[in-house]
Amino acid sequence: MSFPGKKTYPGTGTFPASGAATELVVRTDWAPVPRIEVNFTQLDSAVKTATIYRVSDGRTMRVRGGVKVSALGAVAVIDYEAPNGVPSSYRAEMFSDVDATVSLGFTQSPIVTLEFEGTCIHQPLDPTLAVRVDALAGTAVGLVRKFNGDAVLPEGARVPTWIGGPRQGLTGVPFVFLTTSFVDADKLQSVLGTYEQSQVGVMCIRTPPPMRIPRTFFAGNFEMSEDAINVHAGGEDIQFSFTADEVSPPAAGLVRPAVRRADLDAAFPTRAARDAAYLTRFYRDTDYSLAGSAG
Repeated sequence: MSFPGKKTYPGTGTFPASGAATELVVRTDWAPVPRIEVNFTQLDSAVKTATIYRVSDGRTMRVRGGVKVSALGAVAVIDYEAPNGVPSSYRAEMFSDVDATVSLGFTQSPIVTLEFEGTCIHQPLDPTLAVRVDALAGTAVGLVRKFNGDAVLPEGARVPTWIGGPRQGLTGVPFVFLTTSFVDADKLQSVLGTYEQSQVGVMCIRTPPPMRIPRTFFAGNFEMSEDAINVHAGGEDIQFSFTADEVSPPAAGLVRPAVRRADLDAAFPTRAARDAAYLTRFYRDTDYSLAGSAG
């Protein structure tokens, strides 16, 4: 089976008394979005659970779906939020207990770069709700990062003392996006929910360099305006405009699984047939070709 846009980066990690191996698979197709498959194998038998981190774009973040996951010999996760156009590496913190309280250290990984054209917008809790859009002039201009606090003048002082917290994320970031089909326009609206299906009011926006916002930007606190450009003339170009604040993503432990139990049941007539098809549980759980088999 061939996979368009696939690049594999094998490597080795570090772990006490272990030769943990790492494989990063970069996929630039939109099935459902450009992503990086992260596989840590040959883990020591002492490892019971693991949490996977991405180090990229000046930040260390937990990978969605890779928090306190079972790691019996191997662990894998798909990073649907990997940034566009900047280097990324991954590390797994391993634990000797299922509650992830006793750390055994970290693995390491090669450095890879995911690159794709356009801007990807998707629902963090369901990457199948995604669309590719074009960023127009006016996007991410006039960037502002605030401090939350006050300048307080102590008694007898000539200048005030600043009392407050650290610098915050971006606020009031303007976005102007273009879709060129009704299908894509409907996809963008579905990221935030429909009449029948509610979604969390946060979008994951991944823009390419040199735009001066985080490559993985979580947008919240906004109202999206939809403006038809040429629909009156028979076209399908629609412009979407909104101003958003940078917010924290939904809890990283929440994610729509790539391969569900229902997909496995739909692909194999019996449990015996399923068990015979895979050498280990790791290979079964990472057979992403079965994703969506159950509809």
